[in-house]
Amino acid sequence: MSGDVLLVIDVQRVYMEPSPMVTRDGDDLIEKCNQLIRKARADGVPVLFVRHMDRTSPEDEALTGIHPNLNQQASDPVVTKGFGSAFFKTDLEEHLANVEAKRLVVCGLATFGCVNATVMCALCKGYDVVVAEDAHGTPQDTPTPAAEMIAVFNGIWKGAGAVLRPTAGLVGESPV
Repeated sequence: MSGDVLLVIDVQRVYMEPSPMVTRDGDDLIEKCNQLIRKARADGVPVLFVRHMDRTSPEDEALTGIHPNLNQQASDPVVTKGFGSAFFKTDLEEHLANVEAKRLVVCGLATFGCVNATVMCALCKGYDVVVAEDAHGTPQDTPTPAAEMIAVFNGIWKGAGAVLRPTAGLVGESPV
């Protein structure tokens, strides 16, 4: 769809190793993000990657770069951020303006942090937001089960005006 952008947030080795963040379905975040990336490319939708780097981040590019198992192309823009929202003190809006983005399709890490901050900022800025409801992740070793935490944030985003769709629906593998 014209005006769409796929935003892949903070899928970096530093957050996936040694214990990966998981989706509501388990350890399948990279697989689902890649499905969305393939679909976006097939439809001519720009893919934009976001990575988190702050003063506490490791200096090892292999850990802080975009995860090597993602289908990233050399021409894909990468926005580097130092705070939760991909909008705050970054050039994200410049990239979005360059492609006349109106609707953001969002996946990535972490549900309760950077995905939440970016989704809420995008809504406040007037973008239409579609969250791949099963393609964002959270740590698996927390007191609140990942699936439960993800369901809570999916509900918050829906209440704020985002549209939630499963990855399979977004890539056309099942009706929505």
